[in-house]
Amino acid sequence: MEILRSKTPEQRFAMMCDLMDAQFESMRAGIKYYNPSATEAELDQLVKEGLRKSYSLKH
Repeated sequence: MEILRSKTPEQRFAMMCDLMDAQFESMRAGIKYYNPSATEAELDQLVKEGLRKSYSLKH
């Protein structure tokens, strides 16, 4: 936490963006692994569906 406190809001936002990019890349790689013949358009659609599902979960 101390590291985050020492960062400016802009730096924290950039860190968050980097983490989200890594999440999307990881998700896409996993989907590609299980769907090796999927086209880029199909991968995009599957990633969107996965994000919709993960963000619509009720806690």
